[in-house]
Amino acid sequence: MKVNAEVTMQLRPLFAMLILPWLVSMAEAGAWPRAKGQTFLAATGQLDAPDETGLARQSFTLYAEYGATERLTLGIDLGGDALQMTKTIVFARWPVGRPARKVKIAVELGLGEVAEQRALRPGLSLGRGLTLWGRHGWAAFDGRAVMFSGGQMTLESDITLGLDITARGKVIAQIQTGQPAKGQTYVRFAPSYVHATKPGAHLEFGLILPLTDGGERGVKLGLWRSF
Repeated sequence: MKVNAEVTMQLRPLFAMLILPWLVSMAEAGAWPRAKGQTFLAATGQLDAPDETGLARQSFTLYAEYGATERLTLGIDLGGDALQMTKTIVFARWPVGRPARKVKIAVELGLGEVAEQRALRPGLSLGRGLTLWGRHGWAAFDGRAVMFSGGQMTLESDITLGLDITARGKVIAQIQTGQPAKGQTYVRFAPSYVHATKPGAHLEFGLILPLTDGGERGVKLGLWRSF
């Protein structure tokens, strides 16, 4: 039975509102493989400041990882707004090199649809645990290339530094960069605070601060859950 496209569009915001509160391991994903049998779920809602037309864009992402084996992590990465789903990627990620090495390296391959185009998304992640002022932290780099069926390509990268500041609180500083296939190249600073509400559940409060002309300022709220 086919669903009318207009009805589907109307249901998408409802779907996001229903699933967002349900989706509440840490941000040290990327280069670190998810433990076998462990699941990580995350949902993030973002509200941008009004643009030159007076419109404030709302968007969301839904992200999930599952440790299929000790060295294979499977996942799905979804994103969109109230009108449409703009990203649907399923991916597999596996570590490279010896598990005991200090610098963790992982490669990733994703497949799906971005901006209504079929896309292949290879990626590379590097990460290292560290100690600053006697507190646990981590540094990571995540790079991705979104390769479209028409030959166009988008490049994305995140540089992240995270640090425990209390037994239940963490601060994260992230630089996000991108060179879209269409649109402006951007550089953004995305700081956030993550608070453990209970074992395996975290709440994230963050800001999006453009360092170039690509995009508007924004705020984000994330819910993480691992089990």
